[in-house]
Amino acid sequence: MKGKKVLSTLLAFLMVLTAVPVGNIKVVAAPQQDVQLQDQEVKTQAESGLSNIAADCEISVPSEEGANVKENMVDGNPSSLWVNNGANWPCTVTFALPKANTKCVKKVVLKFESGHTPWSMDVSLKYALNNVTSDLVSVPGSAKTAKFDDGYTFEFENAQAMTHLYVELSNPKNNGATGTFWPAIAEAEVYIDNGAEETVELENIAATRKQSLTLKSEVNASADKAKITDNDETTASPLQEKTFAAGSSETFAEVGFGVEQKMRQIILALPKDNQNASYTYKLYGKATKNGSYETQPFATGNINTGDANKVKINAADVDSAVKDLEYESVKAVFEAANDDGKNNILSLAEFQIFANKATIAEADTENIVWKSTALHSNYSQDTLNRIVDGNLSNTWSADQYPAYVDFDLGAEYDLSRIEVYTPKNGYSQYSLYYSNDGQNYSKLAEKTGTDACPDGGEVYQAEGKKASSVRILLSYNSASSKAVLNEVRILGTKSGEAKKAAFQAPVSYVESAYNTEVTTQDTIDEVYGIVSRNLGKQYKNWFTFEVKDKAEGAADYYEIEDVDGKVKITGNSGVTIANGLNYYLKYYCKVSITQVGDQVTMPKSIVKVGSKVHKECKVALRYAYNYCTMSYSMAFWGEDEWRKELDWLALNGVNIVLDITGQEEVWREFLSALGYTHEEIKDYIAGPAYYAWAYMANLSGYGGPVHDSWFTKRTELARKNQLIMRKLGMQPILQGYSGMVPVDVQSKAKGAYALTGNDVIPQGTWCSFQRPYMLRTTTAAYDKYAKLFYECQKNVYGDVTHYYATDPFHEGGNTGDMSTSDVSSEVLNSMLEFDKDAVWVIQAWQGNPSAGLINGLNGRKEHALVLDLYAEKDTHWNDSSYSGGKEFQKTPWVYCMLNNFGGRMGLHGHMDNIVSGVVDAANNSEMLTGIGITPEGSQNNPVLYDLLFETVWCDDATKTLTEIDTDQWLKDYVTRRYGAKSESAYEAMKILENTVYKASLNMRGQGAPESYINARPAESIGAASTWGNAVIGYDMEELEKAAELLLEDYDTLKKSDGYLYDLADVLKQVLSNSSQKYHREMVSAYRSGDIAKFNEASDQFLSLIDKVEEVLGTRKEFLFGTWTEQAKKLAEGDDDFTKDIYELNAKSLVTTWASYPQAESGGLKDYSNRQWAGLTQDFYKQRWTMWINQKKAEMKGESTQNINWFAFEWAFARSHTEYTTEASGKNLKELGEDILKNYSSKDPAANGANDYTGKVTVTAGSEETSQENGAAANVLDGSSDTIWHTNYTNAADMASYEKHYLIFTMEEAVKLGGLRYQPRQGGGLNGIIKAYEIYTSMDGENYTKAAEGNWTADTSWKLVSFDRPVTAKYVKFVVKDATSEQAGKCFSSAAQIRLTVPEKTGEDKPTETEKPTETEKPTETEKPTETEKPNQTEKPNETEKPNQTEKPNQTEKPKDNKSDQNTSGSAGKIGDVIADAAGVFNYTITGNDTVEVKSMAAKGKTKKAVKISASIKANGKTYKVTGIAANAFKGNKKMTSVLIGGNVKKIGRSAFENCKNLMKVTVNGSKLQIISKNAFKGDKKLKNISLKKVKSLKKVEKAAFKGVSKKVTVKVPKNKKKAYSKLLAKGGIAAGKVRS
Repeated sequence: MKGKKVLSTLLAFLMVLTAVPVGNIKVVAAPQQDVQLQDQEVKTQAESGLSNIAADCEISVPSEEGANVKENMVDGNPSSLWVNNGANWPCTVTFALPKANTKCVKKVVLKFESGHTPWSMDVSLKYALNNVTSDLVSVPGSAKTAKFDDGYTFEFENAQAMTHLYVELSNPKNNGATGTFWPAIAEAEVYIDNGAEETVELENIAATRKQSLTLKSEVNASADKAKITDNDETTASPLQEKTFAAGSSETFAEVGFGVEQKMRQIILALPKDNQNASYTYKLYGKATKNGSYETQPFATGNINTGDANKVKINAADVDSAVKDLEYESVKAVFEAANDDGKNNILSLAEFQIFANKATIAEADTENIVWKSTALHSNYSQDTLNRIVDGNLSNTWSADQYPAYVDFDLGAEYDLSRIEVYTPKNGYSQYSLYYSNDGQNYSKLAEKTGTDACPDGGEVYQAEGKKASSVRILLSYNSASSKAVLNEVRILGTKSGEAKKAAFQAPVSYVESAYNTEVTTQDTIDEVYGIVSRNLGKQYKNWFTFEVKDKAEGAADYYEIEDVDGKVKITGNSGVTIANGLNYYLKYYCKVSITQVGDQVTMPKSIVKVGSKVHKECKVALRYAYNYCTMSYSMAFWGEDEWRKELDWLALNGVNIVLDITGQEEVWREFLSALGYTHEEIKDYIAGPAYYAWAYMANLSGYGGPVHDSWFTKRTELARKNQLIMRKLGMQPILQGYSGMVPVDVQSKAKGAYALTGNDVIPQGTWCSFQRPYMLRTTTAAYDKYAKLFYECQKNVYGDVTHYYATDPFHEGGNTGDMSTSDVSSEVLNSMLEFDKDAVWVIQAWQGNPSAGLINGLNGRKEHALVLDLYAEKDTHWNDSSYSGGKEFQKTPWVYCMLNNFGGRMGLHGHMDNIVSGVVDAANNSEMLTGIGITPEGSQNNPVLYDLLFETVWCDDATKTLTEIDTDQWLKDYVTRRYGAKSESAYEAMKILENTVYKASLNMRGQGAPESYINARPAESIGAASTWGNAVIGYDMEELEKAAELLLEDYDTLKKSDGYLYDLADVLKQVLSNSSQKYHREMVSAYRSGDIAKFNEASDQFLSLIDKVEEVLGTRKEFLFGTWTEQAKKLAEGDDDFTKDIYELNAKSLVTTWASYPQAESGGLKDYSNRQWAGLTQDFYKQRWTMWINQKKAEMKGESTQNINWFAFEWAFARSHTEYTTEASGKNLKELGEDILKNYSSKDPAANGANDYTGKVTVTAGSEETSQENGAAANVLDGSSDTIWHTNYTNAADMASYEKHYLIFTMEEAVKLGGLRYQPRQGGGLNGIIKAYEIYTSMDGENYTKAAEGNWTADTSWKLVSFDRPVTAKYVKFVVKDATSEQAGKCFSSAAQIRLTVPEKTGEDKPTETEKPTETEKPTETEKPTETEKPNQTEKPNETEKPNQTEKPNQTEKPKDNKSDQNTSGSAGKIGDVIADAAGVFNYTITGNDTVEVKSMAAKGKTKKAVKISASIKANGKTYKVTGIAANAFKGNKKMTSVLIGGNVKKIGRSAFENCKNLMKVTVNGSKLQIISKNAFKGDKKLKNISLKKVKSLKKVEKAAFKGVSKKVTVKVPKNKKKAYSKLLAKGGIAAGKVRS
């Protein structure tokens, strides 16, 4: 029944577009005097106001208690309830909106059980867009406390698009105390907005607008005839002189208007008497003044002089499919129906003809297009005549802007002027174009001003312009999201016959030059072409290429060898040969060819290969692209861009490529066959920036219409690209057909393709776009349409592939009553009928493919290929709950790297997941068939693509695949990409690997963290786009270190374009990260009311944006002009209109994305934000400048207005500013040094170097202990995931901040310098502290204020520094104000709090020559010889002797230290990082009482003599130091000697690699067992190594000592010399260097 109800609602929406019964019209008085008004006054609900669709939603609840089921919420009966089965709070109720719904939600109402006045609960709302239920959007302001008597109502400021509504119930209360009742709702109402209410003013145009009133000739001259149209039923005029009995058989009255009018209602009234004379009437209409009346009456009936003396004829009564009747004249003909009628002289009291005042036409013969029917628009075609009806107040509206209207003038005219009339409320903006061939439109004028339309319209002179058609493009309406137009007047003189350019369709594939067989020589020539284009023609003779088939069932392969003085590369296809070429270039020539930033400096002569290289591919397929890539990156690509891309794909071995280029021609032919006109087809086809989503069935038409030349141009490009692919051995993936059709297909499809209502399923919306409809795949109609589609596609492309991609019901949609298995079965059937070898390519995304879809393959899984679209982060192949079983129920699949969303820019990736994930899949899955790249936007993070494509190539594909060693791989990568070896650049790349490319640090949201600069300005920013994030999970200072390292060898590497690209990319990211810091400072100043500080902070923030602009300007890839000029180039040779449309496509996609509904309700604004020069300066900076100026005015007490962000953004998108395509050439070294010096992200508040490390406990005035997370102790547990939260079940604690405090207690009095506070990092905003006071005490009773202040309400660390150090044993932290999402309630919270000690001054800081501690003194057996004697600054002395305080004893027994504070903020969990008391080292806890050295802490980085203790104390606990972690001291340039403590068992990989000044290593104990790979590699000065105490060394790994001093000596125990010599030899120490 629900399905029927929603269908009837939708039909009502559709019906109202064409028929409004008179009873549903709100009638308002017309201004004319003596006009009789109708008595009805009813609004139409179907077209206006709100509709409650809750009952049509699919409702989900956690549980139901007995008969109190969820359906009771929507039964209209407030006495029946849904009740949850238990007091489970919080509790979420979900409403999945009807799938065919296209309206936005405006209001949500909840009603509760009556009779419970003291009861209340908290209610908050979230929603999902496009069925993305994994990333919900919170509704600001929706969180309220709802009293049971009052219920809950929330109204969206702007109606919001959504597919799911989530209602969360929490915090039950009974008279302020915790309530014990269960979650329950009596009634839930979800209201959708049907649009603006239509108010209709009916005017009797027979009285006010008639040009003629005609009766029979015998009475036509009567003075009384005017009474027939005087709006007075008490007066009348005779229609005849003689009775019917004595005269003719009929009589009439005729009203003429001189112009065709729309008529809503006609009333006939006779004078009332007692004779009851009866008559029949017939009403006839005439369309034109000089035309003839229709032969058949449009209305007939009976009327008499008794009680039935008045009849009303509504337009809808005549034809339910229309709102109005349209005639120039109406004639009422009467005949007598009884004897009394025959014997009376018939008089007529009233002949009233009512019209909607807004549609009344005026004669305007001067206007060329007055009353023209030769109009065309992409919206609301049926009401277009309103804009040429002569009525300046009558309006036509399109669903949204931009919208266009074409006026066919019917002849050639010398134009004189054009007048445009738009509504006076607000202002409209538009462009005017004219054409003399109906195909190419030149721009006449553009209105960009903000003035309202004057009474005389907006007039544009057009002298000298010849035209046979005119076009208006309505681009903005300040008062509505719709395009609205009142009237267009086109004036001129006819000068000739109309000229019309004929559309030239592309030739069929069979007739084209691309219908050719590919030869082996073609393949070889293509690879030579790659050499010529990327290296230079002179290098072609370095190579010999051979195509040699692989054995049946064997893996793809290539071989590289030296033959006859050349490098011969053999492979089984063009792409494998090209892949082999790339391998040779990478690893022999040190050349790097990527999408962005090449380094192609070739060796002076051929580099010999030596031993033959043979490589095989572990998988059969290497796939490329996401649908979105086609629009976010490739929308405006021409032949040059595609040629470079195809070279790159071939070099990386890609052999299947998603390709939708030219699909517009397929759809043109397809729709033409169905019966669509050429103009209608172009209205369906999306613009170039949007066709990706058009072919995923998310939208249609938006961004168009394209020029007629588009079809031939794109078909030509597609065929050219696909011929290249065929030559190389690639297969394009074309479109599959799953039933997509235009929404009006039922009214357009003709003949064999005519459809019934059962054939089509409406699909609702996607991000506020109307989705195309879908055919029911189980019908015969689908079979016909599928066959037609594949025939059309073959006509365009030929037989070029066996791969077809389609995703029915992508990101939402409505399957109707079909099962997904039926859908998939029929989709595959139609494919296989066309191509028996077809493979259906399916995206694994947001629950697709479902288990049902896989089941529908019916044992034909070999004909399917599933793309695990986001495998590097959100893996599905090994998830048994996805698609009904692991590996998509054993369906062939591809491991894909998505990584990028929306083309948004930023350093980001999951490198370690890629390396391990591909190998895991290759070795542990049965159905892995390939790897692939599926970025929404490509040409970013080039290292990831280079790495991914290498993961599957190996020496023997039959063997287990091994992981790439990223240490060596990155070293090679840096060398070839930068054109020279650079240790500092390699170190920088390793930092990137462990920060921006570390999977565990980059798992939030979709894609790279977004820059605050690119977000709409606000005080609080979580992301720039709806589904993005701005959380930096890695250490931002580490990234700055990477930038510093990259700059070290600038002069050596600057010749490499790859190096310059990467340097700019890193600097861009550094600035993006820093924007968060400067934004915090700006907001903090604003909230504290400090205008001077705000001015300073905002100037710095804007200066940072300028610096971003400078960096971006150095790279062509980072220029806005590169993007916009590509769009314009695409329109070369086309008309002004096309250039404007393509430019709008380009600029809007990366700003508003589309028009108002999609940007705002659809959540798409800034989804594709970009860090591009030009866009940054003119768009993002301007937005922030507007916001800053507004805040400055507020702080000065000046009145301000809300900023209309969309108006600014949309104006920018429609602007015609040209942007450069030339990089600035600025010196990146100078820019980088300036950035690192003046724009660092370093935040003193986040630095724990001065944290107090002694024992601390904490108590609270209020804490929430009923839940796991809320206790005060959590502020000291070292975790950002746990919090202290004040009590939220006790009303008194929420009434004020009186009990919102923490008291910290130390074991003894300590000199303190301040406090650090970290707000909660997730789960809401309640309790983020905004104002505080801090008190100190020695006795816990008498407190003195030490500090007070305000903080910005964001999630960053906050630092308080006392004016002077304070000695105290107790610290009381008092909250004075904090954020609250629930009005009237006070909350406080904290993730972490640290007490700090004063920063050490120069007097008490240790110097570099600081003496070692006692624990590190070597024993006598270790005493250095004369040759090993350290200098004075390193000499061990008596102070290094171990003492009792360091020996573990009973008092140091491990204990629960959850509330202890330590320098690093760790409480002792395995994996936590802690620091020693001196702040020299950071350690990772590895066991109950063991740690390993992780890295140098701040105070250790300058030390030359490094001493690693046998044990450390932290949190009152002693830990043994048993290891030194990988990379712990790597690259340390200060260290000259290291003394390693006696408990160390393992020295990790690369632990001391490239410590360039390290000369001496002493192991002060017997327990060392393992020295790992590269442990001391590259330590060129390392001469003295003492292992004399080591008794159990078991393993020395490869290259552990590679590159140490040639004079090195290693001292070992005498009885271990032989054994240790063998071990050390493996690490690079010659036997002669080992001494006892």
